[in-house]
Amino acid sequence: MNVHGRARFVVLAAMSLLYFLLSAGTFNALGVVLPMMVTDMGMNWTEAGFGFTLLGIACGITSLAPAMLIRQIGVSLTLIVGAILLAAGFGCLAIAHGVLPYHVGTTLMGMGYCFCGTVAGVHVISAMFERKSAALGIYFTTGGLGSVAGPLFFVAIQKFLTDWRIFWVLCAVGALVVGLFAAIVTRGSHPRHAPKDRPMVEATGWTAREALRMPQYWVIVGGYTACLLVNTTVHSFVVQHMSERGITQASAAFIVSAGAAVGAIASAVAGVVGEKIHARWLMLCSLAALTIASGSLVIPQSWFSLGLFALSIGIGLGFSYVAAAMLLHDYFGKRPNLELYSTMCMVSTSAAVGPGLGGFVRDHSGSFLSVFVTLAIIGFALVVAVLVMRRPVRAADEAETKLAPEYI
Repeated sequence: MNVHGRARFVVLAAMSLLYFLLSAGTFNALGVVLPMMVTDMGMNWTEAGFGFTLLGIACGITSLAPAMLIRQIGVSLTLIVGAILLAAGFGCLAIAHGVLPYHVGTTLMGMGYCFCGTVAGVHVISAMFERKSAALGIYFTTGGLGSVAGPLFFVAIQKFLTDWRIFWVLCAVGALVVGLFAAIVTRGSHPRHAPKDRPMVEATGWTAREALRMPQYWVIVGGYTACLLVNTTVHSFVVQHMSERGITQASAAFIVSAGAAVGAIASAVAGVVGEKIHARWLMLCSLAALTIASGSLVIPQSWFSLGLFALSIGIGLGFSYVAAAMLLHDYFGKRPNLELYSTMCMVSTSAAVGPGLGGFVRDHSGSFLSVFVTLAIIGFALVVAVLVMRRPVRAADEAETKLAPEYI
């Protein structure tokens, strides 16, 4: 990016603040607000879970759009589009009195999340900083803190103002203010290209087409998708699940925020540790922790199991975002990174089926237990896949290696 010196840190702060807002007002917070919305609007849990599904689908299915806009019009205008969509989504939830505006709102929130979130954030930060892992760690840590703040902020509003709609109004205002600030500080930022006198810098290395043919890319995508599957599905139902097993909704919201706090710390740790160890090990730790988190919701509920859930869900989610971004960059380089990351986000849309199916299972079985067992099995399978994964080698490089002895 054409941003240098101290200006880079202003941009990093703006993008991190925007991600803080996204994390505070979407997945974690919606799961805490949802039980009250279900009661007030007369929804069942299939309809409520489908709203989460639409949120996830919208995040993923539009993931190529911000990448294309960034290439064409720059980061700033892309962020303005996202802020408007995000504010409109929050506004729909604030005025919702039925299922349709709720579903429209979550769809718009997902689209806004996509335009303002990690596709733009990872692209901008990776292009500005040489120590990418540390910078991405700061970005994802700030997002993790948003996941802590969102549920607690809602609990405070509910305690003193007793109206969940005010929470969505404040989120809409915040989206416009923070989105505009981020757009201003990134104004004029465009993808940085190699100078014309050094064409070979961009002409060598992985292309997006080559990377898409590699199984390692799809293992990374699978790990990222599993992260989103656990994130959306667990946070859709965990407050209700704990309430059904004897925990008050306020206590359940506190546990969710505690997990997010662990996630914020884990993102910071991942950013630092990612400079020293390979991101593949971070991905392994992430998937193992998410598997444990899903399993902890199945065993008999106690303060041990609740603490284990908060610790493992935080580590799993905190490591996963940094690990996926760093693995893509390490395995395939900078050149195709924007397209590969946005494609990964689009494919991960499949994770959005989790809340919808989970709500259906709850309505017909009376329990979320089988949902969490399924998540644990998926997580374990991906742990094995990442464990056996090795660094990909380009076909052209492999051919050169084979031919090299003939010329010695």
